[in-house]
Amino acid sequence: MAPVTLDDAPAPPAPEPAPAPAPKKRRVLWRVLIGLALVIVLVVAAAALWFFVLRQGAGERSTADALKNLRASGATGGTADGRPPVGVYTALASGSEDIGLPGLTESFGPNAPVTVTHADGGCFVYRVDLNTNHFRTWTFCPTEGATFSLTASDGSTRRNVPGLTSPSVTRYTCATPIPYLWPNAAVGDQRTGSCTGTSDAMQGVTGDTCVVEVLDVGVMTVGDEDVPVVHVRSTDTFSGNQGGTEVDEWWLDSRTGLPVRLEIDANVTSSVVDYKESGTVELTSLVPAT
Repeated sequence: MAPVTLDDAPAPPAPEPAPAPAPKKRRVLWRVLIGLALVIVLVVAAAALWFFVLRQGAGERSTADALKNLRASGATGGTADGRPPVGVYTALASGSEDIGLPGLTESFGPNAPVTVTHADGGCFVYRVDLNTNHFRTWTFCPTEGATFSLTASDGSTRRNVPGLTSPSVTRYTCATPIPYLWPNAAVGDQRTGSCTGTSDAMQGVTGDTCVVEVLDVGVMTVGDEDVPVVHVRSTDTFSGNQGGTEVDEWWLDSRTGLPVRLEIDANVTSSVVDYKESGTVELTSLVPAT
């Protein structure tokens, strides 16, 4: 056998080539990312279109709608006994309500029907539908030393937004009724009272101390009728789970206690929202529809 030389030795195996990149997988990944980005853009655009263009905000409440609700409630006129007659009064409103969330401020009126109903004990309830999403009520009753005192008030507001479509309702009851109209009222006279309130939008109790002051006694024209009025200012100061104030001015028919004009200025703070409401409501007739 011939000797083996180096030249005759087998050559070492060649190294395996590095795997080639997978351009197809990269292209698929980019397509997926671009698709997701387009989906996000479309969702955001659709949400913006719905929120700013298609979302149904508040409109004015029609007098016919308020009258329909009154009739459905079964409320009847009965004897006024010094109270304003039961029915729906035509009224105009201006102003707005801000619930502290961007883009959700809503305007009042211009049509804002006022509904008056009677309650036990010589009381009457004054309700104003400021728009289709917000109404407020005040209950006035005869009390010792006062023709009419505030004994309770309610408010309801809603927004057509997911999570806010159910109305938020706030209710106050006044353990110490707040006089608004009393005999021989004179400019500078003051009366006080207090209430407590709860809201289904937050936990806890709100304290409300109120001072009512007579600003003027005079005459106001409603429609074609001159009405003797007592002009008072109510200043509510809130404590507990809410802070801030509500300063309202009322022009009350001195014969019946009916508010013929109301100016609202509320600035309320809480851990949930900062709430603002500012507006004016004025009756255009003293003859209610029933």
